[in-house]
Amino acid sequence: MSESPGLPPLSTLVPFEAACRLQNFTRAAEELHYSQTTVSRRIAELEADLGVTLFERQRYDVVPTPDAEALAASVRLALGEISRTTDLLRRRTDASSMTIFSDLSLATSLVAPVLGDFQRANPDLVIRLLSSFEPIETTTEDFDVGLQYWRSGPNPYNVEPIGDDSVYPVCSPSFADRLPAELSGAGLGDLPLLHVAYDNKDWTDWSRFLASFDIDSPSPVSGMTFTSYQVCLDVAERGEGVALGWARSVQPRIDAGLLVALTDLMMPHPNAINAYLPKNRATPPHVRAFISLLTNSLRPGSVQEPSRPS
Repeated sequence: MSESPGLPPLSTLVPFEAACRLQNFTRAAEELHYSQTTVSRRIAELEADLGVTLFERQRYDVVPTPDAEALAASVRLALGEISRTTDLLRRRTDASSMTIFSDLSLATSLVAPVLGDFQRANPDLVIRLLSSFEPIETTTEDFDVGLQYWRSGPNPYNVEPIGDDSVYPVCSPSFADRLPAELSGAGLGDLPLLHVAYDNKDWTDWSRFLASFDIDSPSPVSGMTFTSYQVCLDVAERGEGVALGWARSVQPRIDAGLLVALTDLMMPHPNAINAYLPKNRATPPHVRAFISLLTNSLRPGSVQEPSRPS
């Protein structure tokens, strides 16, 4: 008798899936730590419940019938979903692991520099870092702490500001060398500007940046547009135009001589960097310690002022 309307005996499904995949009752029994007799009996019970033959029995192996292949596809989907959910529940209660979901720029500029020290201070902690362009508010990933510039909209998380940032124009050294030594802010609008198109009301684009200094922006917007901030910086490195760089994320490229600040204009953004914490569970002490480490690294004054090279 089925354990729920429409379902076969649930105890038959795991042996069935293994037998279908391995095409051998003995190997299925070994994998599941059952006896071969138990697997054979469970398969027979499932066939009787469904009223169909699931395997063609041969001397050494079994061959799944088309009905078996159809059922196996559904069983694998169901078992996979159960496995993912149970893994999620285990990780939520596992004090020995920490999953970080981070904006790609912050993963590079903020998380990477401190992660080694944090791991050495917590040698038994398993750390998993997920970096993505995807807004935290829309991700289906489970994490213990998320890091992101600004907020993209309503979300099911507790959001804590952990640091400030600033935005200023950057370009390649070769591009800067072709410009007048005393380039004014007003002259920025005449240069090939590289744009980032993010669906985020808080993201600073060229129009907003120039307006903050009472500089007219070109209309209509001209130049190349990207959906990736990192790619925009990559193109700026190649001398194709001027991008807006976030101070914390662009500093490594400036230190490496790949980009330089263009003009002394800087637009500050208080509380630009945020930590996201799931509302449905308590924040473990090691996650709180990690957030404190990041907050200290983002203390006021740690963002360098842009200065155009002579």
